[in-house]
Amino acid sequence: MLTQEFQSVYNIFKMSFYASMCATSKELAMQEAFSLDVIYMLGTPTILEYASYMGISQPNATYKINQLIEKGYLTKEVSQEDKRAYHLAVTPKFLACYRDNDRYIKKILGDIETTFEPEEVALLTKMLKTVKENMLKGD
Repeated sequence: MLTQEFQSVYNIFKMSFYASMCATSKELAMQEAFSLDVIYMLGTPTILEYASYMGISQPNATYKINQLIEKGYLTKEVSQEDKRAYHLAVTPKFLACYRDNDRYIKKILGDIETTFEPEEVALLTKMLKTVKENMLKGD
């Protein structure tokens, strides 16, 4: 039961995010929204780091990245450590789409805070911290 509920909530959040990204921009395909999300979560990865994480070739990654740069969602910045490498950074255009997801999450959490007692909210917070810590450890 717990597994099903957690998976269901997780899937709703993912689907809501990608749907809002594609609906907000109208020019992004679902795969592009996913790529941008990965780049955003990785921080400012190099093209090679992004390609490696996605399990795609560097030329394929470069092609996808160039499309996102043309659409105004990414920039490439020369690495200070290795002038041959570029770091990827999302643009304010991407962040504007991302804010829709933030608003959705804040609404859901606001509903939780008004529906449940403060002690219950504190317990949920504690449980989520534990889940996060276990996920970061790789358990």
